[in-house]
Amino acid sequence: MNQSTPVTVASDRASKRKEEKRNRLLSAARKLFVNKGYHETRPQDIAKEADVAHGTFYSHYTDKREIFLAFASGAQEDLHTYVHARIPKVDSFEEYIRYSLTAIQEFAEQNPGLLRSALVDTKVFDPTDSTSKEVRTRFASGFIKQLQNAKVKGELYEDIDPDLIGHAMMGLIQFSAPMAYRKGQSRQEYVDHLSRFLTRALVKLPKYLT
Repeated sequence: MNQSTPVTVASDRASKRKEEKRNRLLSAARKLFVNKGYHETRPQDIAKEADVAHGTFYSHYTDKREIFLAFASGAQEDLHTYVHARIPKVDSFEEYIRYSLTAIQEFAEQNPGLLRSALVDTKVFDPTDSTSKEVRTRFASGFIKQLQNAKVKGELYEDIDPDLIGHAMMGLIQFSAPMAYRKGQSRQEYVDHLSRFLTRALVKLPKYLT
């Protein structure tokens, strides 16, 4: 038993070092994807930013696509955690829209470029790549679930397709938020505009629409 202890300790240390390097690579990838974009970021750039050997990158990730998916998954989890903590118990999808849009905008303001970078369409660079589809599905999943629940409760029009509209809502936010910023609209003005639009389009009998 005692003779195995040094081996176990050494193994634990090696595992911790491996995990630490993996985390450094992911942190470096996050920084570079946000600042340089998916296309301009190379595995060797990530390794250099993480201060590890180039070959170390391939000890942890198969290629850039794999680490990008890890980055996007982390961004999605961060967004979900942030938004979930800021939505109180609500009685309607109409209320959920307003709270979720406000939280998403707050998150985007606190993490400049993160959502834009995570939602990049990788097919622009590689027509065979399905990465963007996987990432967008993850980000849209929260909306899809809420849409499904609201439809079961009879709040939405019967012909609403939760999967389609959930993805559409992510695209709407992704492309409309930068325009609102360029127009000089405040966060509240943007949330008000988008909330009214989505409520009128989806909810049969709005209660709080103004």
